[in-house]
Amino acid sequence: IQGRLYVSDVMRLKQQLHQLSSDSRQTAGGLSGFRSKLAEQGAVVESLIAGTATGTDKEIAQIVAAAAKAVDQAVEALHVVSARCTAYADRV
Repeated sequence: IQGRLYVSDVMRLKQQLHQLSSDSRQTAGGLSGFRSKLAEQGAVVESLIAGTATGTDKEIAQIVAAAAKAVDQAVEALHVVSARCTAYADRV
């Protein structure tokens, strides 16, 4: 019957939600590590080219800062996915 969830479907749903939660948490952790490396390497590059007449140092700094912000947003979004999936799986 369409529109009905059976026990096996509920168990599959819970399993998928917990897996998505776990994968999201793991990916967020990896991205956090990358974020640290990005900041460190960006700072080194910026210091090596600081004060270039072409303004490349400022451009690189802006690009790295934008990338870092995007990574931070992705990490936050993955944490939200993880929390919401776990909460929903626990309620089902």
